[in-house]
Parts: sequence; structure tokens; C-alpha cells
Amino acid sequence: MHPNPTDLARAALLKITEQGLPPTPENYSRFYHVLAGNTGAAPPDHAAVTNCGAVLTIIRDMLGEVTERTGGLASNIQKQNQTIKSSLDDLTQAQEKKHVLELLDTILTTTSSIHSTVEDAHLDLAATKMALEHVKAELQESRQMMQEDWLTGAQNRRAMDHVLGKEVARAQRSATKLSVAMLDIDHFKHVNDEFGHDAGDKLLQHLTLITKSVLRESDSLVRYGGEEFLIILPETDIKGCEFVMGRLQQAFLNNPMQYEGKPIPVTFSAGLARLKPDENGHAMVMRADTALYEAKQAGRNCVKIAAE
Repeated sequence: MHPNPTDLARAALLKITEQGLPPTPENYSRFYHVLAGNTGAAPPDHAAVTNCGAVLTIIRDMLGEVTERTGGLASNIQKQNQTIKSSLDDLTQAQEKKHVLELLDTILTTTSSIHSTVEDAHLDLAATKMALEHVKAELQESRQMMQEDWLTGAQNRRAMDHVLGKEVARAQRSATKLSVAMLDIDHFKHVNDEFGHDAGDKLLQHLTLITKSVLRESDSLVRYGGEEFLIILPETDIKGCEFVMGRLQQAFLNNPMQYEGKPIPVTFSAGLARLKPDENGHAMVMRADTALYEAKQAGRNCVKIAAE
């Protein structure tokens, strides 16, 4: 007897939760196949796209089971309806009381069987629906996790490629402004050396929190790498970008990071660039990065605008 895909799906989700693992397609697929007894299942270090395909196969199996079950349910009910119809036809011609009681008993038994069959099918379908909803929720969470930097909660480079491409296309299509700011925490290595890497991690988280409090909902904050962050500002020219950096500098000045009861002042250097009509998003980011280098060379804690 083959394992029930719905039961396996729910059991796989339970195992992931019990072990405190992230609900990625890789983990979901691995536990599903282990529970199913598939020794040839894809190992957990396979590419995510392979495991996403495996998850889709699992979902397809679950839906195939639903189709088979509902098809069998329809066939079963049709046969039972025919039994009732036949019994009713016989009932109209029955003369003896004993025969009438036998026919009524057949009708009641068949009706009860239909009710039980439909109720069981309803419970099975409800369980399948719940399992599919869990899979959907977990995969959505997994997708979010794959687009976020694990330490700070800012977007990562994978998410940046998507957001930057979308905003560049929108700016070029509607002839609106688009600017970016590449910023780097000043003397970040000194913080790590003096206070330890835990303080450095908390400083990155502090920067993310303060920056998000200044940005609009439509803006994007990306951890570009190490202590470098990229801010994407749709419908914003260079003057607007400078204004945001000024607000951010003031916010950092007013909110130094507290570590073990001691304030750690934070400043940053930044390079700004506005999208030119003839360039792509990555070229704009590279110009901002060059401007950032100029800001650091100029003594740090300052903002430079990329040449056009």
C-alpha cells in the first residue's frame, strides 16, 4: 500500500517544525521523501530549483490523489443511487409486508453508506486543503527568507537584482527619476577590534533599524556586502537623495548604538547616483560605489555625488 501523500505532507511539515529548521523547499522535499521511504531522494545540498521541482511533484501527487478519490466517490455514489432507485421501483410493486421491510432496510442502509462515504471524503479533502495551505504558507516564508539578509533583515543581493530591474524598467517607461545611495559604516573594523564581532553584528542591525525608520515604504534597503548597504529610491532625484542622506546622518547622530551600557557613535560615508537615460541599474550602482570610494578618500562621514 502506497503512503498517503496528504499524510506525508503534513508529517514532513511537522518534522521541520519539531527540529526548528527553516521551511525551505529543500528541507520539505527531504523530509517528505524520507518519510515516504524513498532512498533515492535528492540530497539536501541539491540546487533549490531541483527541490522546488520535487515539491511541485509532491503537490501534484496530492492533487492526483484528490482527483482519484473524488472520481471514486462519484462512481460509488452513482452505484448506490442506482441501488436506491432499484429498491424504490421494487417498493412500488411490493405486496408483502416482509418484502417492503427488506426494501426499506436496503434503502436506509444504502443512504447511510452514502452519508458515511461523503463525510469521510469531506474530512479527507479538508485535510488535503489544510496541508496545501501549510505548504503554500511555508514556501512563501521560505521565499521571503531567500530574499532577506539573515543577520539584518535587509534585502539581499538576490532581492536587489529583482527590485533594481523592476524600478529601472518603471523609471524608463514612465520617464521618472530613480536614485541610489551606496553607504558604508565608517571605521567598522575598529568596532569589531575594540568591542568584538557581536558588537559589529549589532551595529549592522542598528544601522538597518535606523535606516528603515527614515525610508519610505516604496524605498528598498539592501545589504550589499559586509558593512556596505544600498538604498534604492524610486521617483527621487539627486537632491531628494541628498535630503534622505542628511536625515539619516541626523538620525545616527541622535541615536548612537548602545552596547553593554556604552554608546558607540556611528557615522557613514555614502556615494549617490541618479539613473541616466542610457544606462542599466548595475551601471548606476557602480557609479554610486565609485562615489562612495571618493567619500571615504575625502575623510569619511561625508556624501559624494557620482559624476554623470
